[in-house]
Amino acid sequence: MRAEQRQALDNILVQMRAGRMKRRTFLENALALGLTSSVAQSLLAACGGGSNSSGGNGAAINVVWQGEHDLTGIYQQLVNTFNQTNKDGIHVTFINGPTDTGQLHSVFLDMLRSQSNAIDIISMDIIWPAEFALNQWTVPLDAKWPVSERSQYLQGPIQGCTFGGKLWAAPLRTDAGLLYYRTDLISQPPQTWSELRRIAGQLQAKGAIKYGYVWQGAQYEGLVCDFLEVLYGYGGTVLDPGNPRKVMINSPEAQEALTTMVGWINTISPDITVTFKEDDSRSLWQQGEAAFMRNWPIAYSLSNRPQTSKIVGKMGVHRTLFDGKNTIGHAVIGGWQLGINAFSLPHKVDAAWKFIHYMLGQEVQKALARDASIAATLKSVYTDHEVLAKNPLFKVLGEVLQTALPRPVTPNYADLSTAIQLRVHQALTKQSKPAEALAVLQSDLQTIVTS
Repeated sequence: MRAEQRQALDNILVQMRAGRMKRRTFLENALALGLTSSVAQSLLAACGGGSNSSGGNGAAINVVWQGEHDLTGIYQQLVNTFNQTNKDGIHVTFINGPTDTGQLHSVFLDMLRSQSNAIDIISMDIIWPAEFALNQWTVPLDAKWPVSERSQYLQGPIQGCTFGGKLWAAPLRTDAGLLYYRTDLISQPPQTWSELRRIAGQLQAKGAIKYGYVWQGAQYEGLVCDFLEVLYGYGGTVLDPGNPRKVMINSPEAQEALTTMVGWINTISPDITVTFKEDDSRSLWQQGEAAFMRNWPIAYSLSNRPQTSKIVGKMGVHRTLFDGKNTIGHAVIGGWQLGINAFSLPHKVDAAWKFIHYMLGQEVQKALARDASIAATLKSVYTDHEVLAKNPLFKVLGEVLQTALPRPVTPNYADLSTAIQLRVHQALTKQSKPAEALAVLQSDLQTIVTS
């Protein structure tokens, strides 16, 4: 939502609440601003102008939440429940985000650099809090969220929201890369990347499956995650853990990892893998065309929908793999945090926190896990009998999160990611050899972290 759209929205809300605008005119204006019909109707009801409403919830404060892309529809459901039940006169307008997180990042940068308050609640990828904190674009939450409450949540995501000793966002959901495998084709999942290639190749050779392994190879943030999981599995790293200004990407481990990935293309993985994002690989997987898939936990719920999936009841999940001299695999931590725009008006900051606190609550966190396979951040979800009965995935996921690793933590992450995407993709598309790509990447990253 642009600043002028937000101002126009607030103007028609004021007029509707004051009785200076008719219902039909309000709906026409809301739709003209790009809101969906359901959101417009929800806003109208909050103003007391809905066909089935005699007064709405008395909403006097409209808060805009720009979320990440939600395929499941659960965010809008949770927003609707909040709007219908809260007693604080708050209405939340949810805007579903683009599938490309880079596009969403650009939207936020444009807004925050201009000190706009067009959006109040910001969905932040786990890699953004340090950047936003450095620029003081979000509101510190330390005084709003007691330490006693925070201790009930996964500490990895909370650490990802912390910079300079302050908490700059609240972790709504976490994520960790998973290996999906077909249980009707494979009795036991592989432990190493070498085993995966061997099993996938054998299944293809005997005609049991079209593709051995589908994953994310397009030049975007997802490729960074896929690459890092293979790199971590070989025991490599991007930056020195003790010195974030020292780059260690041009290593024997990294060469093994990138060579392995290049070797998948046009063998166990289709050549168009270099264009794949999460939904592309999941589409082939759900059609029953692949033996293995790398994806996030949300793919579990989507792959179990009979109306869209041919592999319901035929899949298992496993932690990411290892190889070389390493003995354990490490998933990359993903996830989304909720931050409050530092340029929002004070009363909207307070309203935004009340909604965020609702989203952190036990019932919402259980609903995210139970109904959408979203990896909640509340620890108790992973031992909740209702959640485990509906989604056995969460037993595995709880174990995976214990050894998951973050992407490089640095305020320069956006530039770091862009360089990794470019050089890894050049290797995958045979524009350069793995050793050459890593040598150039070493130079690229060293310039970025020391500038």
